[in-house]
Amino acid sequence: MKLINKNKLLTIAGGLLLVLMSLPGTGGAQESNVPWGQLSPNEQKVLKPFAGRWDQLSPDKQARLKKGANRWHSLTPQQRRNMKQRMKTWKRMTPDQRQRVRKKFDQFSKLPPEQRQQLRRSRKWFNNLPPEKKQRLKKRWQSLPPDKRKQFLKRQYRKHSMQRKSRNMTPDQRQKFRQDMQNRTPNQGRHR
Repeated sequence: MKLINKNKLLTIAGGLLLVLMSLPGTGGAQESNVPWGQLSPNEQKVLKPFAGRWDQLSPDKQARLKKGANRWHSLTPQQRRNMKQRMKTWKRMTPDQRQRVRKKFDQFSKLPPEQRQQLRRSRKWFNNLPPEKKQRLKKRWQSLPPDKRKQFLKRQYRKHSMQRKSRNMTPDQRQKFRQDMQNRTPNQGRHR
């Protein structure tokens, strides 16, 4: 099986919330077992694969599955199609690939909200590129050594942080900030 690239891993990680809800240790309130007959028809439809063993599931797992089923019904038809495709991809992955996705998802979840938002914007920008430009950028990224990738990501984060800061400035403050940035020497905080 060919290795899945980082962009695809991020896409899959975004769609795995429902899957993670059904894994042990992912949260859920302690409740008592809910008999199958007390589930709504919509919940029963989504949870049909669990029907034969529903009563043997822990209350915690039942609660997570119910929550996932209810979330499923709130999705648009396109979101459901996307989710089904992600689930097919997830099932084809090796255990090692799944572990990497879980790790990436965990790292993403721990990022500050503004960094997560910036990653989402960057992903959206990348997805809207023409295929040939995407391919060129992927090749360029893959050819960079790990230390250069890390430097690039740090520069990008600083750049976007500066842009966010400058949005809250008056035109005069922005002009002074630009002048200060142009006048500083390489030793004043800029690392290459």
